[in-house]
Amino acid sequence: MTRIVTRSAKQIARARPPTAFIPATRLTDGKPTASTSTKSNTSAAPKRTVKRTRDAAPAPNSHKVVFASKVVDHYTKAIAEDKPHFRVGEKQIYFPTAKVVLLRPNAKHTPFQAKFVVPRYFNKLDLRDYLYHVYGLRALNVTTQLLWARWKRETPRSPRHRDTQIKKMTIEMEEPFVWPAEPERDEINRSLNLDLHLEMDKYAEDVRRLGSDQYKPPTAFGGLVGPFPPAPQPFIPKHVKHGLEETKRADELADKRQYEEELVKKFLKL
Repeated sequence: MTRIVTRSAKQIARARPPTAFIPATRLTDGKPTASTSTKSNTSAAPKRTVKRTRDAAPAPNSHKVVFASKVVDHYTKAIAEDKPHFRVGEKQIYFPTAKVVLLRPNAKHTPFQAKFVVPRYFNKLDLRDYLYHVYGLRALNVTTQLLWARWKRETPRSPRHRDTQIKKMTIEMEEPFVWPAEPERDEINRSLNLDLHLEMDKYAEDVRRLGSDQYKPPTAFGGLVGPFPPAPQPFIPKHVKHGLEETKRADELADKRQYEEELVKKFLKL
């Protein structure tokens, strides 16, 4: 009894490969000529094989050269006519809410490059349009960098989550821009009155002292503004102090009563 073996389409295609397609005519300089299978009295010219060396430059692509020349011509014409060198967006926005932040350049950047932090929904066309219409800056070449979101924890025991991604764009400009030198630390402290804020923090700590720490010498402003320890008081026995307080309280009540009686007499015209 013969055994039937099933074969897949892939196995059948490998066992019976298709025949090679050989065209009847071939093109040479745009004119059809007879193939090698046809008989001809003239012998075909031998093929010339050009060996490309390693140092030889590749042949230029005519399509790329033509497109690049068109871009340069359009750019020079737009600058001469003081017009945008790109296609302006059709949607008009009169009050843009996008936050575009200029960053200091890195060591790899040239003075002709500028780096910005842009919203994540921004693309290259948006940044080019934004800089031209808001600041009059022409962005020639724009590159994008999307930083990966970092892991973040609110507290050491809370679960971690990813922070929002940051999108940066670098542009090339016509004219160079050099950032001013960073100010010194002393100049920053002087402009922000950092020394005054530090002394105020020390004074707040001195005022909030508790217990025996209240009698320690103050540290804020060289100890000129306090708080100072209480001044020494004369010794008064307890029973004498109690009697004097009672006398003072009785005198205050008598004065108050006399003042009220005078108001009543004045009102009744007695």
